[in-house]
Amino acid sequence: MPKVKITSTESLQKEIARLKRRTRNLEGELGDRVEFFKGNYKKMALNTVIPGSAKHSGWLGMAGRIAKIAWESGKFKSFATSSIMTALEFAGVRLGINLFDKYRKGRSKKKKAKATAEREED
Repeated sequence: MPKVKITSTESLQKEIARLKRRTRNLEGELGDRVEFFKGNYKKMALNTVIPGSAKHSGWLGMAGRIAKIAWESGKFKSFATSSIMTALEFAGVRLGINLFDKYRKGRSKKKKAKATAEREED
């Protein structure tokens, strides 16, 4: 902005008018910028918390992004892996116990059937 030398009342009035016009123009620009920020506030806030999440604005995209960030974390990855392994071991043990019980019950039924058949023959 160039400096203006004020030498008379007339030049002072012109400078005041010029500065008022400039003020109105700057207020208009500021209003436009505020409108822009109002429209993008949600994306900006989300992007602050989860970088890059504004690209995927849907809930599914956001959940996927959170899962991706969490999976890249070493602690979460080891926690998830150990939890999955524990669940699989539990399911395997339960399945094994059920299979063993089924086998044992089948054998005991066969023994009982054989014993009752022998008793009836006698």
